[in-house]
Amino acid sequence: MRLFSDKKHSSFFFSILLSLFVLTGCKKELPLTTLEIEDPVRTYYPVLQGQKQNIVVKITNTGESPLKIKDVLPSCGCTVATFPNAAIRPGEHRFMEMEYNSNKNIGDVRIYTTILANTKEESHTFIFNINVVPNALYTPDYEELYHIEEKENKGLIQEMVDGKANERGYIIDSTEVRKFK
Repeated sequence: MRLFSDKKHSSFFFSILLSLFVLTGCKKELPLTTLEIEDPVRTYYPVLQGQKQNIVVKITNTGESPLKIKDVLPSCGCTVATFPNAAIRPGEHRFMEMEYNSNKNIGDVRIYTTILANTKEESHTFIFNINVVPNALYTPDYEELYHIEEKENKGLIQEMVDGKANERGYIIDSTEVRKFK
């Protein structure tokens, strides 16, 4: 008994096998090489919280084989990196671009970025420091903070006296005063 009785099914089976072979068996690894990162540790001027900092990193292939950057892994989700997908020929350089978003940080921030490549060391580190300062135009002053605290405390005192509004089943308007005759 034959597994595939007609030519159509056997050619379909053959094309699937060929596709699997090409996808899994023919992956060629590049030989190991070396790379150089221009200024691998940097300190940037302070930025206001919420601003973005664009960082350009020059990567040079200092070896004798093509350099392939496999992945770039910043230590923080606040940094997005784009890197060249094509191999870098010996003696040439390409640029990796990173964008740091300071929205969720304040103070001194240090970001470690791991670069994975076909090098003898396998991974390389690029570090940048940046000081994120709060925007003075949006910093609440003492009076604003006092009024916010006063509102929170007023609600807390009323809740302690009357109980929670959602547990009473009705709402009381404390501004309306009724006089009984």
